[in-house]
Amino acid sequence: MLTPRIWQNLPSYGHPRPLTMPSTFVQEWQHADLATFQTQIAPRNQPAILRGAVAHWPAVKLAQNGPEALCQYLMKLDNGQGVDAILLAPQENGRLFYNAEMSGFNFARKSVSISSVIEQMVRYSHFANPPTVAIQSALISACLPGFLPQHAMPLFAPEAAQKIAPRIWLGGQVVTPAHFDESENLACVVAGKRRFTLFPPEQVGNLYIGPLDFAPTPTPISMVDLRQPDFVQFPRLHNALEHAQIAELEAGDALYIPSLWWHHVESLAFFNVLVNYWWQETVPSTATPLACMLHCLAHMQQLSPEMKRGWRALFDHYVFAANGDPAAHIPAHKRGILATASIAPEH
Repeated sequence: MLTPRIWQNLPSYGHPRPLTMPSTFVQEWQHADLATFQTQIAPRNQPAILRGAVAHWPAVKLAQNGPEALCQYLMKLDNGQGVDAILLAPQENGRLFYNAEMSGFNFARKSVSISSVIEQMVRYSHFANPPTVAIQSALISACLPGFLPQHAMPLFAPEAAQKIAPRIWLGGQVVTPAHFDESENLACVVAGKRRFTLFPPEQVGNLYIGPLDFAPTPTPISMVDLRQPDFVQFPRLHNALEHAQIAELEAGDALYIPSLWWHHVESLAFFNVLVNYWWQETVPSTATPLACMLHCLAHMQQLSPEMKRGWRALFDHYVFAANGDPAAHIPAHKRGILATASIAPEH
């Protein structure tokens, strides 16, 4: 077995922010506690950077001097449970996306242990142009159960924390295109550095979303590469960037992402670890338009005004084609449900 002590010549990573990006940064909060989070931060329904929110975590302190000590710690806690890991070829530059024909994705997926991924990253640290490997959304209670007792989340009440299952994301310089979560999200950087570019739900029409039922992430993704935006192919992106907010996080920082906010995520170091928390029940799908309307009346009326505005933007864009054909930028053979829906704009 390899040991994390032989990491070699870790390159200095970090994509520069494109000149076309806005200079609006997410509002920061220092030393936020449970009461502040519940009464001042979450009710705003705006992204929020919580500086140093988990700086006291043992894993964060171990990561301060490089990856070796943290890797050894995680490998000792690893129970060998297989987790979802992905591998991207060097030419993909870490970006999760479709393959050239959109018949599949540009990465391979395999179930392996966390220790196996760490060992693989150690080997790649010797490469001049390494592939990208990462663990995506692994349930911590299933693979690193000993991690949880030492890393309590101070921004959740104890009774609420018991209902939330934290997940770990570990790997190299991965770029996840803009997507949204139906749940509230609290993302905590343990090691490395991350950059989030966030857009309010109403910008769905300007982000050129790919197939609704075929995506490399659980929810649909933007077809735009924000690191190298193509404004000829995606001209409305200019409008989205006017509303974008940037969050750059160091180890120990956390980011609150409200439900339905689009977020593009870049892991900027050679070795990155993030723990996130999702909370909020999802609504199951329905069969007919009338059933859908009745279901929405029964299950969406109690949503907050901000949540209703977010879902209105999605319904307007996809169901009522308020921005024109939402699939116009997707190859015809990959439009999925958007092709069978025969969507026509309202007049």
